[in-house]
Amino acid sequence: MGKELRLSGQNFNPEAALQFVQRRFRVEQHGTSLMGLFMLTPEATSARLSSPETWPPVFVSVEATGFYFCDNLCAAQEAALIFKQLCEFMLTTNEDIQVAEL
Repeated sequence: MGKELRLSGQNFNPEAALQFVQRRFRVEQHGTSLMGLFMLTPEATSARLSSPETWPPVFVSVEATGFYFCDNLCAAQEAALIFKQLCEFMLTTNEDIQVAEL
């Protein structure tokens, strides 16, 4: 298991969040609500194509008040960039956000 966090905000819009995630990242569905996320970069995409069983850097789930975020501890830089972009998305509609370790 990786490092699990919950990002939440008062004005979180789950539908807009799901659209953001689907447009901004390469998404691999895991189960009914969990998504594996990868950055959309030429280098990351070509590297992943040669190894389809590569573990995603993070798992994310869109919840009613924010994101469930799990860093799988396998690609620190990519996970940090994904986390940063999720936080920046949330700050577009929230004056502040809360980050809680689970």
